[in-house]
Amino acid sequence: MVQPHGFKSSTHATIFYQLKKPLYDLKQAPRAWHSKITQYLHQIDFKMSESNNSLFIRSDSRGKLLIIIYANDLVIGGENIRDIKHIKNLFSGRFMELHYFLGIEVIRTPSSIMISQRHYILNQVWNNNV
Repeated sequence: MVQPHGFKSSTHATIFYQLKKPLYDLKQAPRAWHSKITQYLHQIDFKMSESNNSLFIRSDSRGKLLIIIYANDLVIGGENIRDIKHIKNLFSGRFMELHYFLGIEVIRTPSSIMISQRHYILNQVWNNNV
């Protein structure tokens, strides 16, 4: 392990600091995430909705594509399945695929997508019985 640049100490070369709070818990993290995703969505021709800055829309001759941002999750919807798959491919190299959203588990099979609140319910039962 090496001390990070700018934090090197010649007198304490073997001492390292542990973060008490992970970076994703910082107050600036949501703003930084929203800024990063907004910049990327503008690059791929999405426009931010005037009424909701979490909704991005791309409209062309093939139809509309909608992307909704909630915290650090994205939901993609649209009229053209090819466009949805294309956007998912663009995002797959940069971002993770949806598994949980607002307590809803998303389970993918080759032929379908299932949603379940099993995980949420089990957590509620566990937390109430402990």
